[in-house]
Amino acid sequence: MFKAVVGHSNDPDSLSAVEEVLQQCTSSLAGNIPKAGIIFAAIDFEHSLILQQIDQAFPEIELIGGTTDGEISSVLEFQQDSISLMLFCSDEVEIHAGVGRKVSGDPITATKQAVEQAKVKSTAVPRLCLTHPESLTTSGVSILNGLKLALGQHLPIFGGLAADQSRYQKTAKNV
Repeated sequence: MFKAVVGHSNDPDSLSAVEEVLQQCTSSLAGNIPKAGIIFAAIDFEHSLILQQIDQAFPEIELIGGTTDGEISSVLEFQQDSISLMLFCSDEVEIHAGVGRKVSGDPITATKQAVEQAKVKSTAVPRLCLTHPESLTTSGVSILNGLKLALGQHLPIFGGLAADQSRYQKTAKNV
């Protein structure tokens, strides 16, 4: 079994928005427990509050994501200044996350660190990489090159860079 569910809110209040997203996801999960998720949120939300609420609802979840310039889902289609959460359940597929620190100083080491963190939790060989790294302090190409070195040249890598609505001040990864 593999199941993906989506919650999406454009409520401007961080707590109300994350509660709405979690309610939508929980309803769609129908009792299944998610293994992993991807969170995208506009820059002006209280990201620590959002993560705290998600962690409280799903304490064992492997979560990635970041800030965005616009969010899209099957629930609300394209929105700006919203929160979108996709959760994955599976009894067949392993999904694991890793975090690379200080990517602006050394993207190769940071990406290697993230890949190793994810691999150590897995019993399977990686088949796909999703990435949503910081974008203001380093080159996305450098991050991609580091991932290719850590994972091999032929493993599919998908994702995008965190954004801050063209303010060029800060982003948040893993929101």
